[in-house]
Order: sequence, then structure tokens, then C-alpha cells
Amino acid sequence: MEAADLLCDSLFCWLENRKECAEKLLELAQKLEKVHQGSKIAQGFGAAASVLSISGAVVAAVLTEGLASPVLVAAATGSTVVATKVSAIPTLVETGISWRTFKKVNKLIKEDEEVGKCIQKQLQDLKDMCGGAQLGDHDDELECEVTSQLMCALARRNKTHVSLDFLRGFNRATFFRHLTSGGLDPAEASHFIGQALNLISSPEITSSLKVSAKEMLKNIGQIGIKAAVKAGSKVRGATGLGLSLNDLIVKCKEIVKRKRVTEASKFLRDSAREIQKSQKKLKEQLDAMREIIQKLFRMKNLIKNLGEYSLSLTEDGQNIMAYIMGTCTDNTVVSWLQGVTHQIEFVNLLRFVLENFGSIPEDLTRPDGKHIDIVFVAHGSIVDQFMPAGGLVPTPNIRDTILYSPWNCLIDSRAAFGIAQGNIQVTDREFYNTSNELYYEPNPLPDHWNCMRRSLHDIPGILLSPVTPEERAWAFFHQFWMDRSMEIEDRIIIPYLVPQNMLNAFRQIPLYMFIFVTSFVLMLSGRTATVHLAACLGRAGSPPMPAEWRTQYAFTSDRTVMTMYMDDRYMNSMLFTALRSLFDSQVP
Repeated sequence: MEAADLLCDSLFCWLENRKECAEKLLELAQKLEKVHQGSKIAQGFGAAASVLSISGAVVAAVLTEGLASPVLVAAATGSTVVATKVSAIPTLVETGISWRTFKKVNKLIKEDEEVGKCIQKQLQDLKDMCGGAQLGDHDDELECEVTSQLMCALARRNKTHVSLDFLRGFNRATFFRHLTSGGLDPAEASHFIGQALNLISSPEITSSLKVSAKEMLKNIGQIGIKAAVKAGSKVRGATGLGLSLNDLIVKCKEIVKRKRVTEASKFLRDSAREIQKSQKKLKEQLDAMREIIQKLFRMKNLIKNLGEYSLSLTEDGQNIMAYIMGTCTDNTVVSWLQGVTHQIEFVNLLRFVLENFGSIPEDLTRPDGKHIDIVFVAHGSIVDQFMPAGGLVPTPNIRDTILYSPWNCLIDSRAAFGIAQGNIQVTDREFYNTSNELYYEPNPLPDHWNCMRRSLHDIPGILLSPVTPEERAWAFFHQFWMDRSMEIEDRIIIPYLVPQNMLNAFRQIPLYMFIFVTSFVLMLSGRTATVHLAACLGRAGSPPMPAEWRTQYAFTSDRTVMTMYMDDRYMNSMLFTALRSLFDSQVP
């Protein structure tokens, strides 16, 4: 059995043990209160001299597992009690019941200590298995992996088949979204997951659970660690998770020795309630995890069986949009998705990306894991509206998005081919202006590609338009897709092609929506990717904005084209033929 499964089993064992412990502590407190009340009644009959002896002896018997019974018998058979005709038998009976209760508590305490130690060891074993030593100070990465392993164990316990890679993708996109630029702030994780619980739920299901992976792992880390228990009527500073039950009973005994029986019973009662509260909290967190797993499993199957392209929003499409709108924290994406038209386009774009991902073979990955390079090929343009560069790296599933040409610059088939092949270098690029055919180079020109992860500035909005059946390139790309020849080494090329009978299903869509859908599909498949864009970035009628363009990377004058030197042996490639029919037709 895996480390996560062992830890999962121990956690549920601990939860059940603590629940029973709390119930027995409450029962014990109630018995002590009854014994003490009986002594007070005896005092009312004139047995004041023996009250403290009876009460103290009874409590001593309870908290010493019956070792003080001879003292109790001596006190109970004293002349004062006999003279007042108050029988000590009920007290003795009550003591016996309480004694048995305490013996049960004591047994549970010993079990609790053992389970707590076991949980600590299993948690450390799981961290070691997840690469704790190698990750070092990268606590978030380690906690993300531990959480994913634990959720996978919960899924197996519930007989739900969810892959570990799938859960890793979800956790990196939600619980630990702050790991990426522009991601979710850790303080907002609880609210975000609270929203996620409501995905595809019927109206009558109203879950108020809010779970934070960090908080849950912190709670688990406290189990079995002894905490100091202060004397008093309240359990001050106790968490109920790190609270040692053995220390609690020891402290209660100390209170009784000072003949403060009422305070001792209240201390037991308060402690029991604190244990119940913390036990319930951790149980809710684990239950919430299981609920998320179940609903993600249903969502994955829903998307997997999404069906054909549609010009309307189907019931399945509505459920998917309810999930997206309920969990997305990117205001730009949420704003674009307002309105049925864009929602229909979104669902069709999801179908489009899934269709292309379905052709990716399992071995199309880099040696460092399930990572792929994705090249989007499309008609492109920039607009005069700006957005944070981090919007093109929305989740850790997208390692980076790389743009190649400066702003307001076109690319020809040579540059597009270099991008698609993955062999274009910054030293290979050349620029010319179609107005005079002269060599031209932006000044200054960065010595690196335009990588979105490293950018701290706003970038122009980028719109992608589809390749339609009326264009020569459409037939070339469509045939390549049918022949599955769009795979080149460790990358996949996705041309933005409109299905022949669905011209109205695809329109001009922002690049950030392509990236968002891609990150969502990557989460479902348990992959990561670097996205590359092979598209012209001319301004296409938008007003020139040289000052703003210069702030983020570089720009060119109108009608400037980026190209690269290529060996003639590549010129007859089928891919190059398709790219030439697409891009060279755009060059004026």
C-alpha cells in the first residue's frame, strides 16, 4: 500500500478515535458532576464533615482507575454518613460506572497516542516520497504534491478512478495557483475552493465548506504532537489536533487534588467540545476534498463526451460554463464570457482543442515529464487594448507563452516554419519592409524572444482569426491533420481551422482564451506545456501606439516582415507548403 493510502487510513482511524474520546470525556464529566452533586445533598442532611472525603475519594477513584477505592470505602462507611442515614451505595455505584468510563477513555488515549505517532511518521514518509529533500525550501511545490497524493488516496478509498496527474493539474491550477505569475493569492484559496464545490451541483446542494490545502496539511502536521494544557475552566490555546489527551487527564487530576471537582468536570467538558470542534473541522476538509474529486471526475467525463460542434449551448455546455464561471478568477476571461454568443464560441473552442489534443501520442513528451510544446498557427493581429502579460501564463500548467516577432510586425512562411519546427534562433531573424524591400531592424531589438512569464508589463491584446475553407491553406492543413503529420519531435502544431460546415462557430478570438482553454485541457490530461505563437502581429487598422509598444519588448513600422535564413533542403516540406500558402499571402 502506498504512503498516501496508509496516511489516509490512519487519519480516518484518528478521526473516529477522537470522536469517541470526546464522547467519553463528556460522559466522564457528567458522572463526576453527579457524584459531586450527591455529596452536596449529603451535606444538606448534616454530613458536612464527610462531604469532602466522599467527593474527593470518588474523583480519586475515577481518575486513578479505582486505586483509591479503599479510601472511598472508609469514607463511605464513616459514622457521620451512617448517622445521617445517607447511603453511600449510590455513590459507589456511580463511581463504578465512572471508573469503567475512565478505563475506556484511558484505552482510547493510548490508542490516540499511537495513531498520532503513526500519522507523523507516515506524513514524513509521504513527504520524503514526494521529494521533500530535493525540493528543499520549495514548500509550496512539496505541499502541492503531498495534497495531490492524499487526494488520490481519498479517491481510491472511495473507489473513484482519478489519475494522479489529473489531480496534480487541478491542485496547481487552484490550491497552489499563486505559484505562477498573476495567479491566485494564497489567502483567497479557501474562497476559490468553496466556489469549486458547487460545480455542476443541483440547486438544493448548498455546501458551505471552504477548504484550504495549506490549512489541512497544517492540521495533519499537528496530530500527535503534545501541547501544554493549562489549568482552568477553558482549554486555552488548545487546538484539539495537537492536544495530548494524556496530558489533559493529568491536568484534570491536578485540579481534583486541589479539591476543585466542579472545575475539573468543566475542564473535561470544555476539552471534549474543543476536540469535537477540531475533529469536525478536519473531517469537513477531508470530506470537501472527496466532494471535489467526485465532481471533478464527473466534469472530466462530461468534457470527454462533449460531442460535436454546435451553434447552440447544449445542456452539457451549460454545465461546463457554470463550472468555468463559478471557478475562474481571471476577470478578463469572465468578462469575455458574458453573453451566450461567446459562451458558444468557448465550448466550440474547447471541442477544437480537445480534438487536437486527442491526436497527441503518450510518448510525445520531454524527458522531464509530461511536458509538450504547442504551436498555434493562425491569422493574427494586435489591438489598442492592453492586458497583463501574465494573462498568457494563467496557471502552472502553462510554463510559458512565447511570441517571436516585435509588435506591429508580420512574419513570412520561413519564420513561421522555424517557429513550428522549434529551430528558430534570435540570431537567425531578419527584417525587411515590403514598401521598399530594404533590410530593416527595429532599434533597440532585444536579444531574446518575447517570453510572457518574464514580462512585468502590459501587452497589446492579440486576436486570432481562423483559417477558413475558402483559403488554399485550409486544405493543406486539414490533410496534414488527417495524416497526423503535424507532430514534429516533441511538439504539436495546431492550426486554427474552421470545420467545413461550421463557419459561424468560430470567429476572431483573443489569444488569452486559447491559452485559458489549453490550460484547462492540460489540467484534465495531467500535462504541462509551453505555448508558441506563429501568427502575424500587425496592427490591422488599430491606431499606432509606439510609446506603449516600446515599453514591452519592441515594435516595427508598418509593412515590416520578420523572416529567417533556411537551408534549401527544407523548402519542399509539406508543412512549409501549407505555411507558405497561409503567411506569404498576407504579406503585402
